[in-house]
Amino acid sequence: MKRTLLLLLLLLFFKTWAQDQQGNDYFFGENFHFHGFSTDKRMMIRNDVVYAKSAKYLWHVYRSFDNKVKLPGDGLNDIPNSPILLGIKLSPKLKNFFTAPVQNISKVYYSYIVPDSSDAIIVAMGINKDNYKDYIYRVIEHDSVELVPWSPIPKLSMEYGAKVPYGAIGTFNYPGKQILVEVRHKKNYGIRDGYIIDWRKNNRPVLKQLVARGSGEYGYFNVLNDSLNKGQVQSYDKHTGVPIGWTFQKDSITEFDLEFDKHETVPYSIHLIKKSKGKVDTLRLEWWTQLDKFSIANQYLNEVGQYELLVHKTGNLSKYKDNEILRISYRIVPTALKTTQAVWPIIWPYLLAGSIVVCAGFFIMRYRNRKKMQQIEQQKQAVTLQIKNIQAQLNPHFMFNAINSIQNLIQKNDLIGTNHYLSKFASVTRATLENAEKEMNPLSEELQLLDDYLQMEQLRFGFHYQIENKISVHADLIEIPTMLLQPIVENAVKHGIAIIGNTGMISIIIDQLGQTIRICVEDNGAGFDYTIENKESGYGLRLSKERLNLLNKLYPENTFHIEIKTTNNKTQVCILISNWISKN
Repeated sequence: MKRTLLLLLLLLFFKTWAQDQQGNDYFFGENFHFHGFSTDKRMMIRNDVVYAKSAKYLWHVYRSFDNKVKLPGDGLNDIPNSPILLGIKLSPKLKNFFTAPVQNISKVYYSYIVPDSSDAIIVAMGINKDNYKDYIYRVIEHDSVELVPWSPIPKLSMEYGAKVPYGAIGTFNYPGKQILVEVRHKKNYGIRDGYIIDWRKNNRPVLKQLVARGSGEYGYFNVLNDSLNKGQVQSYDKHTGVPIGWTFQKDSITEFDLEFDKHETVPYSIHLIKKSKGKVDTLRLEWWTQLDKFSIANQYLNEVGQYELLVHKTGNLSKYKDNEILRISYRIVPTALKTTQAVWPIIWPYLLAGSIVVCAGFFIMRYRNRKKMQQIEQQKQAVTLQIKNIQAQLNPHFMFNAINSIQNLIQKNDLIGTNHYLSKFASVTRATLENAEKEMNPLSEELQLLDDYLQMEQLRFGFHYQIENKISVHADLIEIPTMLLQPIVENAVKHGIAIIGNTGMISIIIDQLGQTIRICVEDNGAGFDYTIENKESGYGLRLSKERLNLLNKLYPENTFHIEIKTTNNKTQVCILISNWISKN
């Protein structure tokens, strides 16, 4: 009994173990890593979690995601990153390997750094003898070269103390390279997972551009360009390309941006050494960033002194050699003074008269503009209230349909489907309630909401679906009206493919036509007559049309337009929003 309790406590320790935030060395150990999500019981916050399982008891991973089994310290509603239950094992002595998340369309793949050129072993515990023919895998080098095309799962194995056969994806070793190992379901691309493994010896960050703002002909310029930096730079480091002796006057530069080569698998830490007023301070500006751009704010540019930025792989600064640190120095000097005593007595009467005229004109224009703005604001508030009224009607409409779906699953005695449906329903309901007061929502969150909803309905009707985002701009950077697509997708499920079961297919495609964003929902169900008043076309679709008309009033610089094409065996509903994507 004591031995079992000790084992459970060890499992709990490995599950909650994460990178040392102070930068101290940490080791991979004799474990497999699995990724998933859990709710913290103390604060009820949903987090992504690394589940470390002993390589001697690999089957314990099933316990972690069996929410009926409660271990001490476990969270609530633990679920894996995907049903594939992908896990990775690295060298036990490997240290400071990181687990940096990398976005892959709607999924997150985790990356690992293997600087010692040791092996990486990948398993798929969700693949077994009953479903292994439904899955394929591939290997891609540097996001460009396909080393292994989509292929069947190599074999089933029972190593590492496993009690049932699992999918053995393989042992990988590519010194000096970066690969993506990706596993997916043959028919449902939404079921996929992968790991990015980086054997490259990442030393010093590479600076691509240094963009200063606040001076120059256009208000900003690249400091690394001799013809633009106005002699602020004396020379450049021959190894790193950073400016040497960069000196500028106080208030001449309000901020500047550091732009690096891509480093999605290697997070950076950034420190600033400040020497001013006889004091030396070392400040940590950033502990963990995977972004390719970092801005130095005005608060670090408004005091005369000598400064040095240090950029390096995330960790304790003292643990890195000089050739692993990118150093960028700059010096701020006092502003040059200009004398105006000689001309002041001559020009002050003209300045006074001009100031009076300008002030009078300003107050007249201000009064007129306020009146006009008040009228516009009143009109805008009226339209906004109408939109919120329609959105308030959509939310209970969605809830009512979802509850009917749960009732149907219960009547079929499908307990597993009901539990999974309820889990997804809770996620979708929470997102719906959180967004109830929002006017806009990132496209990535809207697509996640649709993915959760379609997974819910897929349990009931057995159809297939795909979500394809063809826009080059990241989905986090584009906002669209909240729950703009959900009623249309729900209409496609309820009135399109519900009656055809597993032969049904719904496609959601987002693409860009110039500055216009086009979002299409297509299904292969029976069409409908949308040219006349037709109740079967969906209550949500009618509300969506009304909402688009109001959005046209609220955003006169854009055009919200809906296109419907329908035949006996295909229906396509597209929403087009003009001037929505910036040219830049």
